[in-house]
Amino acid sequence: MFKKIYFLVLIFLSQYTYSYPAQSELFGLSESMVQVFVTFKGGVTGSGSGIVIKENHVATNCHIFANSDGVNVVKFFQTYTPISVYADWENDLCILKFDNLTLPSVNLRASNDLSYEEKVFSLTFPNDNPMPLPSYGKIKALYPFQKSNIIRSSAGFTVGSSGGALFDLNFNLVGITTFKSPGRRENYYYCLPVDWIKELLEKKEQINLKSNATPFWALPEDQKPFFMKIVLPMQNEDWPLMLKIAKSWTQADDENADAWYYLAFAQKRMSNLDFAKLFFKQAIKLNNMHLDSLIELTEISIKQKDSMEFNRVINLISKINQDLANSYLENSSF
Repeated sequence: MFKKIYFLVLIFLSQYTYSYPAQSELFGLSESMVQVFVTFKGGVTGSGSGIVIKENHVATNCHIFANSDGVNVVKFFQTYTPISVYADWENDLCILKFDNLTLPSVNLRASNDLSYEEKVFSLTFPNDNPMPLPSYGKIKALYPFQKSNIIRSSAGFTVGSSGGALFDLNFNLVGITTFKSPGRRENYYYCLPVDWIKELLEKKEQINLKSNATPFWALPEDQKPFFMKIVLPMQNEDWPLMLKIAKSWTQADDENADAWYYLAFAQKRMSNLDFAKLFFKQAIKLNNMHLDSLIELTEISIKQKDSMEFNRVINLISKINQDLANSYLENSSF
């Protein structure tokens, strides 16, 4: 039992080992971060995060201040009030415009340039913390959505982090930390792509905070995109429902590696290993960086005592994560 636990710890650590940015570099980035404060009727208040994307412009999430009585941002104990807002209420991306916010902006990087398993980190103001705090992770999925990609990463965030920044290791802004999966099990953390920022800046500004749409991620379950519909059945271990949703997803988009991954995942949990292997391999064929599929195939090869398949898959894993491949090799019985 101890050996098994030790092996699982090795796998976990191998996936979450990072080259941390220097504190001085984080401090430089934090100069572009602002804390967002909002007031609602009855004196109710709330807070979130924001990032300066160009002079006098702060990108954040609309849901932080939608239909509120007022919003402002704070930096270095100084309060700034926006003069207008560019709002995409449905996609939950808003840009607050100011006339006196003299803070440096960050560089943007399009989501199409990102890769699975690429190292990233977030900077946000979690739980009303007065200083932006980092969280480190990797890009775990890129879900095509509204002419761009919703980014799922393992860089966690919590209350107060909405509207924060997701950076690559070259300190380019790649996403806006927005929402996470429900439930108490392993959380999925989702970010909006910065690709939407340029298009939003071309829209007409508004001077009130009245929302005209519900964010896509807060819609009823049957109206959510597939990548969200699949999570609750997986968390609840409702494999038949997960299988049904995944089948619909592959039928709607048969070139989506994640759709095939979830279809295979459900089949594996239902002990249909031959189908699971077939579908995991299809996911890898579509995306050779799909590490989660490779891990599942490794586990199947161990269970079936298939040393040839084990070595084949480990070779593929080694091209993505050598430490993880070494952990399997050191603890396998082959």
